[in-house]
Amino acid sequence: MKTPQYTTDDIVPLERRYHRARALSAFAIIALCVLFCWANLTEATGSWVRLAVQTLPLALFLPGIWRDHHRTYSWLCFVVLFYFTALVVAAMGPQSHWTDYLGVTLSVVLFCTAMMASRWCQHARLARDQNASITQH
Repeated sequence: MKTPQYTTDDIVPLERRYHRARALSAFAIIALCVLFCWANLTEATGSWVRLAVQTLPLALFLPGIWRDHHRTYSWLCFVVLFYFTALVVAAMGPQSHWTDYLGVTLSVVLFCTAMMASRWCQHARLARDQNASITQH
């Protein structure tokens, strides 16, 4: 694959896209955790164990997102696929609830934004590295 060549004019738009995707990813993770908390605390079938199993894996990605590690987003995409699968099965089941559909929506948003955040983070770093000598003078 050919490495793209960036100019100094490309840095700001790439970073802007990355920061938008980063913010949406963080929002989607937090929204999914809040949804799981709400569902487990208000439903009769909810439990503390299920709450921990649903929220802790997502919470483990927050420090990496906070520190701008692009690999965190890549791994997050893999983990979100498990959530997506479980939520789609629940949403298409006979006793589906609106929270299942909201969970599917949030998991799709999280997957897409995490995927794009990873890509734009890498490209923004490449653009900064390619133009480091130009911007320092």
